[in-house]
Amino acid sequence: MLNWYLKVIQKSDIHLQKNYSYTLADSYCSIVLTKPNFYNKKRLNTKSVYQEKNYLSSANKKFTVCIVVTLNDNASHLKEALFSIVEQSLKPSELLLIDNGGLSPDHYEIIHSIHKRIILKIIKTDVLLTVGEARNIALHQANYPIIALADPDDINELDRFEKLIPLLNSEIRMIGSWIREFNVNPGDKQILRHVPCDFEEIISYAKYRSPINNPTICYFKNDALQVGGYNPKLKYGEDYSLVMSFIRHGKIVSNISDVTVNFRVGNRSRLCQKRSGISILAREIELHRIFLRQGDISLWNFIIIVMVKVFARLLPKKLFIILYTKVLRKYE
Repeated sequence: MLNWYLKVIQKSDIHLQKNYSYTLADSYCSIVLTKPNFYNKKRLNTKSVYQEKNYLSSANKKFTVCIVVTLNDNASHLKEALFSIVEQSLKPSELLLIDNGGLSPDHYEIIHSIHKRIILKIIKTDVLLTVGEARNIALHQANYPIIALADPDDINELDRFEKLIPLLNSEIRMIGSWIREFNVNPGDKQILRHVPCDFEEIISYAKYRSPINNPTICYFKNDALQVGGYNPKLKYGEDYSLVMSFIRHGKIVSNISDVTVNFRVGNRSRLCQKRSGISILAREIELHRIFLRQGDISLWNFIIIVMVKVFARLLPKKLFIILYTKVLRKYE
């Protein structure tokens, strides 16, 4: 056990709109959240707006990297992901790690190995939350005006933040990039996932699938708060939903045609588990049903989406792998 170095601040009833003073231990801190319904939507305040204006006029690019980790996340993959963050050419101002439901000693040993190289804040929940709920915690607890997302099993290119963060400005409020899929080592599959860069093309593309690759997303914190943050009820597509909220509220989102993240797909078995089956089909349909109710897509769009998803997700495994690797990814 690694309790000897981890100082935990016990909070039995936390409401995230309050301001807390943290006690740092070994250059980082941890907060324990003990209730599943502990966040409220936060109103935009003048202090946050002032901080953003100062940020935009400053040469200092201060931003928070947020990563949600669960016990099921592979510890060695987490190590690669974290080191690809701390070794960035443009250093994050802080790393905010959400321990979603309790991590193992192996996870914390890896986390401890980087804590002297970056300002690290850990927030621990005692129950497993949806990714949307966990991201909402990070959204409210981030100390800086820009948030960059990261996944616990992906490897960031070391110039990811140098390429993306400076492009956020008074017009572009969210930005992402292309990604490269891999199995064991970056580049071993030679499959790129392209997304459109022009805003009008992004709007059209968003009607059918997420127009920004999730692990590359960077955005202004205040904008995410203004649109209501993440949907905590979703068990799939929470980042896609946030992108649609930005578009719905007239906030410009963009992409660059560069690879900034290596996306771990894994072997064929893991690919099928993540991308096919009735469970993911039901979640996708529910997500697009929400978009339909909100006016983001038309009924015709919804019908096309359901037809395509039913065909793709319910294919036998061998045919699905061929469709995914030889057709869908080839023409992206």
